[in-house]
Amino acid sequence: MKARDLKTIYDLIVTEYKMVHLGEGRFLHTFKPKTTNTIYQFEANGTPEMEENARYNIGYRDGKDGQRIIDLSCISKSDSVNPMLSYLYSQEFSKERHNVNKAKNDDRVTHGAKDGYYWGKKYAWREFGLVISKDAFYAYLEQIGHPKVPCTTANPAMAFSNDPSTAYKEEGLAEAMELLITTAEKKTKALYSSPHYNKRFNIRGVDAITDKK
Repeated sequence: MKARDLKTIYDLIVTEYKMVHLGEGRFLHTFKPKTTNTIYQFEANGTPEMEENARYNIGYRDGKDGQRIIDLSCISKSDSVNPMLSYLYSQEFSKERHNVNKAKNDDRVTHGAKDGYYWGKKYAWREFGLVISKDAFYAYLEQIGHPKVPCTTANPAMAFSNDPSTAYKEEGLAEAMELLITTAEKKTKALYSSPHYNKRFNIRGVDAITDKK
């Protein structure tokens, strides 16, 4: 399971890939995305771990001096994803954290629905949608008209905090995600489309799947 303090970035194009010897067989690997001057880095041996101008989904942590520190276990090429393998892996990932997610959902999400179990939007994504981004998951459910209700979500870090939000009915969520992935067709090097969703979307590679945004 991926560490929960990881952040994720999708379809990053690697440029200016460099390696600097640190001694004792270790090298500092650095690069910049094609569209920004942000520095990404990690320590490894003297073999390049990424390819210049290739596209990747990556997991990283924020460094003390503004760098982004990559977790080598969370690198996957965004143009060579196996959609069904990613989907199945995301299901297993979510299953491992089901008890934690449900406990938080029960404790923090309040709504008035009586026709089944409902998940606050963040927990719905963690349970059923990790194979795609949060934004794509919410937009897809909105488009297909998946049952939802208004809710309030408590913030445990803030006393008396109840934020308005949305909760989605559990029934049908798994089927909706399976339909999206099984009908996905590759349209670009990194983006897919489905007849059930009017926007193109990214499917995460296995190594990039995490329940952080």
